[in-house]
Amino acid sequence: MKLRVKLTIFAIILSVLMIPAYFILQTFGVFQKETVLSDYALAVDVNGKSYGAGLLINSYAAMDKEEDNRQFYYRIDMSHIQYLFNLAYQEYEVKPGGDNPYLAGTVNYQHTDHNYVQTERKYENANDFTTVLNLYDQDGQVIYTYDNTGKADNELVKSIIHQGMSRNSGSGSEAARDPYINITVLFRDKLNIDVKLTVDEEHKVVTILMNKSEAR
Repeated sequence: MKLRVKLTIFAIILSVLMIPAYFILQTFGVFQKETVLSDYALAVDVNGKSYGAGLLINSYAAMDKEEDNRQFYYRIDMSHIQYLFNLAYQEYEVKPGGDNPYLAGTVNYQHTDHNYVQTERKYENANDFTTVLNLYDQDGQVIYTYDNTGKADNELVKSIIHQGMSRNSGSGSEAARDPYINITVLFRDKLNIDVKLTVDEEHKVVTILMNKSEAR
């Protein structure tokens, strides 16, 4: 009987300790399949060389942890996603050089007449509205629409935890979750562009390579 009581007490203590442990592990994204690239330099492949991605922000980018068929994600609620379209349509120039020995230079994005990311208000009445984010191709056709809720949409947008970060909410502190769109699938299906990643763990560089998809 005493042993059974001891085991019960131990199980209760263990379960109580596991609650904060689970939260800590969740905050560091241990249970998700993706990782935010805040610990890496984000680069662009141009003719086999890696150039700094310039205005793209590494902490707004993410990738699958698994190497097989690795997908690339970017924060859909940030205007920087415009620059990914510039890369897809080769609307950029490279600036060689710089003081970073692990990068061949940087990418500068060209100003174009194309606005690939636009927001609009959808009014329910004269007072209430929702914000909708539209993504466009080079022909001005809408290729994706996202209700700007800050959450996953059960299609291409995932809720990804930025590992190591937490936010205060009304009920306390919680893991920092943000909406990231799957750029790999979006560009493949809508722009006919293949997006691949090369990860250099030794030098902490993730390089994006975009090419026209081969005929399927």
